[in-house]
Amino acid sequence: MIRSGWSLRLFDALAARRIQWWTPARRVAALLPPLLLMVAIFFVSSLPSAPRSVSANPFDFVPPALNNLLHIPAFGLLTLLWLRGVEALGCGPRARYFCAPAIAFLFGLFNEWHQLSVPGRYGSILDVGFNLLGILLVLSLCVLAERRRGAPSSI
Repeated sequence: MIRSGWSLRLFDALAARRIQWWTPARRVAALLPPLLLMVAIFFVSSLPSAPRSVSANPFDFVPPALNNLLHIPAFGLLTLLWLRGVEALGCGPRARYFCAPAIAFLFGLFNEWHQLSVPGRYGSILDVGFNLLGILLVLSLCVLAERRRGAPSSI
């Protein structure tokens, strides 16, 4: 679709306003939460697993089934935070819905690979599946909310 006349001016004005809204401080405020969550996930996955009586890892006291299910909200939240962070970098809606889940998924793969070198820990394809489930769940909810608001679908 070729824009001309008033629609082109309106589109340019909205794009300029969006760029101006993302001041450097707001960009940092949008990028810091997903980066901090990634550091927290990496730190927790770096803790070696040991017998429960001497463990320093707080997640060793969580039953394994529940521990695996914690991947869903953790990576769902990471995706949600990256949706905002990628927007702060100036990406449009389509790029946001591609880049944010890609970052979260690739981080999940890296984290599982990293756990292979941690004593008492292991990487699991099941964990990667739970990560992906959390990512897709959040994406679905975001698209649903966007459609409900009446915003044009960007996917």
